[in-house]
Amino acid sequence: MKTQAKILVVDDTPANIKLLVAILEHQNYAVITADSGSKALALLPKENPDLVLLDVMMPELNGYQVCQRIRENLQTSLLPVIMVTALDPGKERVNGIEAGADDFLTKPINPVELLARVRSLLRIRELHQAVQAQATQLAEWNKELQTKLERETKLAEVARMLGGIGHEIKNMLMPILSGAWLLEDELSEHFTHLPESQAREAKTSQETSNEIIDMVRKNAQRIQNEVRDIADCVKGLSSPPQFSLCQLAEVVSQVIQTLRFLAKEKGIALRTEGLDDLPPIQADEPRLFKLFYNLINNAIPEVPVGGSITIQGRISSADNKVVLSVVDTGRGMPQKVRESLFTTGAISTKPGGTGLGTKIIKDIIDAHEGSITVESQEGVGTTFHLHFPFQSA
Repeated sequence: MKTQAKILVVDDTPANIKLLVAILEHQNYAVITADSGSKALALLPKENPDLVLLDVMMPELNGYQVCQRIRENLQTSLLPVIMVTALDPGKERVNGIEAGADDFLTKPINPVELLARVRSLLRIRELHQAVQAQATQLAEWNKELQTKLERETKLAEVARMLGGIGHEIKNMLMPILSGAWLLEDELSEHFTHLPESQAREAKTSQETSNEIIDMVRKNAQRIQNEVRDIADCVKGLSSPPQFSLCQLAEVVSQVIQTLRFLAKEKGIALRTEGLDDLPPIQADEPRLFKLFYNLINNAIPEVPVGGSITIQGRISSADNKVVLSVVDTGRGMPQKVRESLFTTGAISTKPGGTGLGTKIIKDIIDAHEGSITVESQEGVGTTFHLHFPFQSA
């Protein structure tokens, strides 16, 4: 049975509280109230609400100050907050955004608009909680597996593989979290100017939300596949490559579909050139996905706003190879970083990066009897060239 959502209403005017409570309780929401900002902050750790309706104009602490304190607290940093004001919404919206508010309502309250915004933010909170629960569960599985793996005779190889899988799990969670934030932005903007006249825009927003949810589902499946690899490794069965005819354009398309929201959020264009003209090759498709995912995902933080990452394809008739190039307009790599690529000692320039990504890439290339080279110039960008053998018709 679904848990009843709890909403904290904060307003120093009793009549306003009474109105909001009546609207929300009629929809079976559990409602708690506070008539000041300090009381609201004291209630948060005790009541653990799912959403806050926060009046702007209050004595002592105003709504913006309360919202800022909610965001500064690690336990409530992602708690949805809707600011409510009778002031000029154009001017107050900027203050609300700076304070960390998720949405905005103007008085007098439109009950239909209020409930629509509440429902949309509660859906987003559910998604956040599902992602966090999944991440916690994965962390627990990893911890349990580490304990068991220490008793295995092939500890060194297993530990290396586990490190690679842990790296992949971290990467897979990035688009899930980014998708959740983008879903929040999309729904918030969608309900900003609600009433019924905007049914067409509501449909478009719904379709966009469905795409993001679909992305969450697909990446959750990929995480499950990674966990299965861990289980195989525990049994001493490192999964062998499963080769079949593979269309490179389709694999790259799936990677771009997964990372496009993250790239959009960073203001980066993802492009392809010449991939549709490439012949199919014998390959392990999940490993190729992992290969291109790492290359593109590693490039995104290095590319400034307005830059691009382009995946180019061509056939090299001289050595009968399919050549793919991943070209970015990023900041380039220092020589020390280039020299460590594709080794267990690889250096990562990303905050929190492990450097394992390029070693995973090299292992996949080797499994396909291919080769990889890199060109990079600081301040200009980086290009990876991948060479795969194929049988001509």
